[in-house]
Amino acid sequence: MQAVQARQVEHVAEVAVAHRDNGPRTRKGGRPRDAGASVVAGRAHGAIRPHAATQRQLLERNEKKMKFTLALLARWLNDDSVTPWWLPSGLRRPRFVATRHAAPCSRSWRSEHMRSRQRPLVAAAAALAVVTAPAACSNDDEGSASAGAVTITVMGQPAATNTAALELFQQQVEEFEAANPGIDIVGSDVPWDAKTFAARLAGGNAPTVIRVPLTEPPSLIERGQVADIAAEASELESFDELNPRVMEFLVRDDAVYGIPEKSYAFGLVYNRALFEQAGLDPDDPPATWDEVRAYAKQISDATGKTGFGEISTNNSGGWHLTGYTYTNGGTMIEQGGDGAWSASFDAEPARQVLEWWKQLRWEDDSLGDNVLGKQEDLLAEFTAGNVGMWISAPPDLYPNYVAAGGDPAVYGAAAMPQGGADATLAGATVLMVDAKASAEERAAAVKWIEFRALRPNYDPEVATEYAQASAEDGLPVGVPVLPIFSEERYATIQEAIAQYVNVPVENFASYVESLDRFTYVPEPTVASQEIYAALDPLVQSVLTDPDADIDALLADAEARVNTILEQAQG
Repeated sequence: MQAVQARQVEHVAEVAVAHRDNGPRTRKGGRPRDAGASVVAGRAHGAIRPHAATQRQLLERNEKKMKFTLALLARWLNDDSVTPWWLPSGLRRPRFVATRHAAPCSRSWRSEHMRSRQRPLVAAAAALAVVTAPAACSNDDEGSASAGAVTITVMGQPAATNTAALELFQQQVEEFEAANPGIDIVGSDVPWDAKTFAARLAGGNAPTVIRVPLTEPPSLIERGQVADIAAEASELESFDELNPRVMEFLVRDDAVYGIPEKSYAFGLVYNRALFEQAGLDPDDPPATWDEVRAYAKQISDATGKTGFGEISTNNSGGWHLTGYTYTNGGTMIEQGGDGAWSASFDAEPARQVLEWWKQLRWEDDSLGDNVLGKQEDLLAEFTAGNVGMWISAPPDLYPNYVAAGGDPAVYGAAAMPQGGADATLAGATVLMVDAKASAEERAAAVKWIEFRALRPNYDPEVATEYAQASAEDGLPVGVPVLPIFSEERYATIQEAIAQYVNVPVENFASYVESLDRFTYVPEPTVASQEIYAALDPLVQSVLTDPDADIDALLADAEARVNTILEQAQG
């Protein structure tokens, strides 16, 4: 039976490899960086770089490609919803393959079957499929000895279509597992979604390491769905230097419920080339919303391009309305004396934002017609040179902008435009641990978090190694960010990587200066994503209807948000 199974998978592998080898090639230098990677992320220490052309290195590189291909093929064999791009469309999985993921029988098994450099790809694929069947699991002494290994599933793995970033992730996993015998890492490329993960967390089938925006910890902590990792985190050398502005959302009394992977603050992203074409000084970006409006109209009139871009779907409309309202001194929710939260945005600060949008869209014609997109859509238009300015987190966008072919010299980052408050929305990506994790899994999870998220931003030696490798591969090094550690630690890391910085940091000057000057205002701490979703229709109405009644829309939206808050608070 196993021989039949092997022949079936051998055929699948032959077709897959032939199609892959004849398929499209990744553009050299176009490797996008994983969103969860460090500021100076690059290949893991010891990885082979393409330009090292000795015969031994070529063999090792081919081995890595074989492992990578096998990993994707094995995943497809268990779940055809994640079909690799290089598999022919319509190719069906062999019938014998189970639809649930099957873990390798032991760590020694994986080492034996994945490290052989002589085994051809097709034969290895067949062997891999056979041993994923339950009948093939051996019971030898070595397998029994490794039965105590801890396996954890971690969010943050790049999608299968992002082959370069996925290769980097796999290299990091290999290095971590080599340094931590007894811990096996299984990556998950499923992004956080509050609706779908609520069921997964309740059902006990969520990843061990959960990667969420800073809006989510309050509700996850309240529902008891994430673990207290204070004992494990307090042992980390870097723990005490984590940015208290972020940690305050992750600590309750003596309990610690998460560790930041990266943090961000809103700012203005702009196209320096379009500024020049419109007769504007790219080194003097607008500082107020009135100035942004004037700049946007000038860019639109002079170039025919969209002066200021906006987004309003996938909760982005509510997200932007919140951030803009903060700059006018407003709030979205407020807590009463009884501790209950209620909506507070039916007021002048938010009304000013909506009126401003209405002016750009219907009076100035500088907002463009594509106002119902999401952030990825606007980034594509901006990268193509079709948008003059927009609001987001400039450091987070830059690696994706460069990976998509954007010119670094054209990218400008400025302070968040203000309406009088000297404030900006700030957030973070946070790594938390499932409450159902065992003590061993919690310890392994914190080790992984330290390895992948903290070391490159804390340890100068690791930061330098990553920076050198990234620079040699043409990846961004030295993007100015809102640090997850202390200012002193951030300065130490920047000094360590200085010789490898390849980002035009002078183009970020206005943004960097604002990080010390502005007040950071967090996103709503209760039901934030639900609030954003409820606000999207309000924003869309103003952007698509010149006769939109702003007062009525605000009143209706506030009533809906109050209902959401009542439900969220029980």
